Amino acid sequence: MNRCLPTSCFMSLVLLGGCSLEPTYEKPDAPIDQQWPANTAGQCCVGKQAFDKDWRGFVVDDRLRQLIEMALVNNRSLRQFAAGVEESRAGYDSAESGLFPTIGLNTYAGRSKLPPLVRTPGGGDSAGSIANTFQATGGFTSYELDFFGRIRSQRNAAGARFEASEADYQTARLALIGEVASTWLSLKANQNLLDLAQNTYQSQDRYGQLLRKSFNLGSSARIDVHQADAQTNTAAVQVNTYRMQVAQNMNALRVLVGQPVPVGLLPTGVLGEQLATLDVPAGLPSSLVERRPDIMSAEALLRAANADIGAARSAYFPTFSLTSALGSLTGDFSRLLSGPAEFWSLALAGSMPLIDGGARRAQVDASHARFDGRAAAYEATVQNAFREAADALNARQEMLTQVEFQKKLVGDYQEAYRQSRLRFEAGLDSYFSTMDAQRSLFDAQQKWAQLELAREINQVTLYKALGGGWSQSLKVANR
Repeated sequence: MNRCLPTSCFMSLVLLGGCSLEPTYEKPDAPIDQQWPANTAGQCCVGKQAFDKDWRGFVVDDRLRQLIEMALVNNRSLRQFAAGVEESRAGYDSAESGLFPTIGLNTYAGRSKLPPLVRTPGGGDSAGSIANTFQATGGFTSYELDFFGRIRSQRNAAGARFEASEADYQTARLALIGEVASTWLSLKANQNLLDLAQNTYQSQDRYGQLLRKSFNLGSSARIDVHQADAQTNTAAVQVNTYRMQVAQNMNALRVLVGQPVPVGLLPTGVLGEQLATLDVPAGLPSSLVERRPDIMSAEALLRAANADIGAARSAYFPTFSLTSALGSLTGDFSRLLSGPAEFWSLALAGSMPLIDGGARRAQVDASHARFDGRAAAYEATVQNAFREAADALNARQEMLTQVEFQKKLVGDYQEAYRQSRLRFEAGLDSYFSTMDAQRSLFDAQQKWAQLELAREINQVTLYKALGGGWSQSLKVANR
């Protein structure tokens, strides 16, 4: 901690123009491992899949790119963060202006009448008089000489908070990119699931009608008809459910983008056939998480708290203010700017509280406590960032295996349903075997689509967890 005695500070004023009471700032070590956990080190990808911090290098689908660009321009929540940055910038400019005097110009013009005197010093009566007064004064009042760094500490704190607001804006911007991408992918998945549910409904309704005709001819039991109707109604509920989810995704996109979504930018095709984002390369260092804007914000607020300690400490030392004026005073307006009417003044004032009941000590203690709190918040932010990135890396590795096995499972159920349908149509098997095979296939297809969606959204989550991407130069493994 830096400590400055009054004598040394006055010498610093002469030699260096003042001293600072801020403690020497030291950035805390990141409380994270140097490498990812063993279960997150996937060796799946080629080096060309690495990308930089520009989100356009991460999003490869052109329609999704255009949608994100629209959101970055029109999203109202992001505009609020942008306004907060401008407010913090103004706060920093205001704090910095305290280092300079405020120079002003004052003018005065007056006319007054003096009453007659009953008695003059020489005896006799005196008549009253009328006098004019004209004055013009330029200068500054109570300009604080920052001998002990109070104003500089306040400026440093405001500058750090301005940096934190900029980082908060980048955090909101990164979150918006991720939310638009996730919602767009969810819309694509629900469109696929809606098509799947409609096809299943049409197939079950068709076979249900065949079974009803068979019942009317006396070849089937009534219970078979009711069971077929139950399967058809179940599929109809699924159709309505996915139709509702598609509408909700559309509404969410409309809010995120800040305007109606053009039809040409809506997703098409089958989820998983062509990824909308790039995959993560292998061998990424854990230190990448320190580039996250929320970590930068926490570290900037820590530096602001360190500067606040210096401002609180300066209360133990006297404050000096300078007042200066240069002007002209006359009773004749035509002589206002002439030499004989000029005057000037210069004054230095100092003040220092002696007994304050412990108020200054309490302020210093509070500033130290705030610094400790900010330090803990910074470390917690780093730890949470590492956990999020490690979870996303681990999930990505596991999801690749899940999607592969689920794809094989769908293929098995497709073949089972095909054979069951042929046996039913040939009269070799009951319709309930076909219904069971189709229900199992539908469930497996839904699960496959959900896993594909989770895998792509996890890529977006990993992009955000690593602070907006990664670049080839930051890789540890040379592939």
